[in-house]
Amino acid sequence: MSSNNTRLWTWHVLAGLILVVLLGLHMFGMHLNDLFHLESLNPEGGSPIDWANVAARAQAIGQVVFYILFLGFALYHGLYGLRNILLELNPSEGMAKFISRGILIAGVILFAFGTWAAIAARSTALAAL
Repeated sequence: MSSNNTRLWTWHVLAGLILVVLLGLHMFGMHLNDLFHLESLNPEGGSPIDWANVAARAQAIGQVVFYILFLGFALYHGLYGLRNILLELNPSEGMAKFISRGILIAGVILFAFGTWAAIAARSTALAAL
């Protein structure tokens, strides 16, 4: 394993560990609300997916940053894993480069779109005030 592959694999493992923490926070805040009464995440009461609560969370910059971090780590972890699965099929060197570059481009596009969506949701929520 080359030094670059070791570094990428290390980031893959770290992204997985960070995802466990972020997913745990998400599950705690969104799905255990009734058990722990987290009014700060659901200020309007009711379900976390009620529009009033979604809009209230979208207004908070911390939630937007959380969503963007969650998206980034999930995309890296998932797409790097997909890349490794595809490269285990032993494609030609040219095809391996095509796969790597294609996944990188797809990841950047998906991250840009997801980031835009999170920021647009915040702008929409703030405009509704």
